[in-house]
This record gives sequence, structure tokens and C-alpha cells, in this order.
Amino acid sequence: MKGQKIRKKPKVLLIIEDIIFYITLIPLIVITAVILFQVITEPDKIPDVFGYKMFMVLDGNMDTSIEYGDLVFTKNICAHKLKVNDVVAFRNYTNKVTIHRILNKKIEEEDITFTMITAQNEVGDTKYVKGEQVEGILIHRIPKIGLIILQLQEPAIMLLIVSYILIIGLIAYYIAQELDKIDAEKLEGKKEEKQGEKQEEKEEQATSIK
Repeated sequence: MKGQKIRKKPKVLLIIEDIIFYITLIPLIVITAVILFQVITEPDKIPDVFGYKMFMVLDGNMDTSIEYGDLVFTKNICAHKLKVNDVVAFRNYTNKVTIHRILNKKIEEEDITFTMITAQNEVGDTKYVKGEQVEGILIHRIPKIGLIILQLQEPAIMLLIVSYILIIGLIAYYIAQELDKIDAEKLEGKKEEKQGEKQEEKEEQATSIK
């Protein structure tokens, strides 16, 4: 639109936006690079972010302090530092990660073997675990948040979320267009007002000359 002035954001706002952008972008790049490096160099291990790992519990046969649908966080730890009653995540012999409490610890020269408290109806050999199978010690859990994440992965839920985002985007676009129209009308009004003032000045000058 001719004569429409593009609104410039305040310099302070632009600086704040840049700071937020880089604060968000740089950690994502670093985390992605760390995970990719670990996947390439240690394909048999689960990638961690600065020693921390996150697991979603999709099996009810875990430690009694863990429930189906929980989101749990573990921290890397040397197997020698683990002790009885510690709750640890480990890979069983089917390469599936599970979480159990240590019942007993046995050290033979450089080898460490843990005896785990397991569920009666558990499938797979998870009672005896070697030190190299340990993925980390449990440090925190968020109850049932994993169920919400699973629900968000459902196609119908994903469709609703995408639709909601599109609707919000369209509304924001419409509002921005209306604001631009208002600015353009104000700008046009000011121009007409100035032109009117100039015309009045010309008429006054012409009258004074006569």
C-alpha cells in the first residue's frame, strides 16, 4: 500500500528478542551435537546430556517407587559407588532399559555384579546385573507425565494441536493486518491534515497579497 509506513520495533525489544533467540538456540545446538557424538562413538549406550538421562516408564514391573507413565531422570555414576537400596536404570539382556532397586552388591576383582529386587511376573532376566549394564542412578521422577506425552503422540491429538496452532496463527495474522490498516489510516489522515494546513496557508498568503 502506497504511503504505508512500516512500524519499527524499539531497539530494546529487538535486543531482548535476540537474547531470547540465542539463549534458546545455542543450548539446543550443543545438546544435539553432544547426543550425535555419543550415538556415533558409543552406539551401545543410551545418549545422555551432561551425564543426565530421561526415561518414560512404559512397564509396570519396575521398582515400587516407580509407576507406569512416570517420567524419570537418572544421572551417570560409577558402578563402584553404587550401594544397596540405590534405585538404578540398567539394560537387561534383551537390551531393554528397566529400573530396579539394588538388593546386593558383589565385587570380584574388577567385576561388579548387582542382585536386583524384581517383580514376580517380570519377563526377562533382570535379577543379576553387571556394572557395565548400569545406565544411571535415579535422581527424580515426575508422576504420570509420561501418559500425557503418549497422548500427545496420538494422531487425533496431534491434529487438534496443529489445528489450534493454525487458528492462533490466523488470528494473530488478522490482528496484525488490522493494526497495519489502522496505522495506514492514521498516517493518511495526518497527510490530509498537513495538506489542508498547507492549503489554508496558501489561501491566507493569497488573501494577504490581494
